[in-house]
Amino acid sequence: MLNLLIYIDGSAASQQAVAYIAPITREGDVAVTLLTAQSNPTRATDLFSQTASQLRLTTVKHVNRPGAADAALCKEIDAGTYDLAVFGPMRERWSRWMRLRSQTPLSAELPISSLLVRGAAERISRVLLCAGGDKTVIADARLTVRLARRAGASATVLHVLSQMPLLFGVRTPVERATEAFAATGSPEIKNMNAAVDVLRAGGVQAEIKVRIGLVIDEIVAELQSGGYDLLVIGAHRSQGLVERLLLEDVTADILGHSPVPVLVVKALDI
Repeated sequence: MLNLLIYIDGSAASQQAVAYIAPITREGDVAVTLLTAQSNPTRATDLFSQTASQLRLTTVKHVNRPGAADAALCKEIDAGTYDLAVFGPMRERWSRWMRLRSQTPLSAELPISSLLVRGAAERISRVLLCAGGDKTVIADARLTVRLARRAGASATVLHVLSQMPLLFGVRTPVERATEAFAATGSPEIKNMNAAVDVLRAGGVQAEIKVRIGLVIDEIVAELQSGGYDLLVIGAHRSQGLVERLLLEDVTADILGHSPVPVLVVKALDI
């Protein structure tokens, strides 16, 4: 079962988020809760009714938590048992509350996986899954399959190297980096292959790609050149404070630069 929490407020961004996630909500093993943050109960009920009709769902739960959207999401996630929170960019009026709390993006702060729907994407057809190299990429692939398989989507599992490794050979051209990396048989490539297997088993065509350079720059370059409409990044919880802060920094940087919806995967158990 996949438990979705979808924040709605009637804005264009909210409506886009609903339309983007709609195909997934119609799976038989998906439970949907619509969250509003309206001070007017009638307005909250109207938003719920309109969105439930848009999703064409007969079984859907509604929770209204009056106040700031960010606070409503955090409180409802703490109170419930959700796997994924879905929302669009927050309205400017909520930013005051966020600045008082911290500069960290909401997706980085939430304890569960989240899907921030932004940009012009209307559906999931091509996915870029960023792999750090460890086994967490397999968990990222498992959630990605749940969102991508209904649309006949394809996926690219991307790994960014800071520089051309010496074992590739000094004469290895950049365009052959993927081939050279695959030939190493390293733990990173094994984990990426396992992620590809998960994607393919779920009906999503998948391939591996390696780029060389600065992580954020290369991810953005790949997004721009590849025609993707979903970016997947892992932000799995680390035991150490330093490691956790580094993960949050990278997540915040990617969220700030991505022109497409971003799925931030947070699996506690791999």
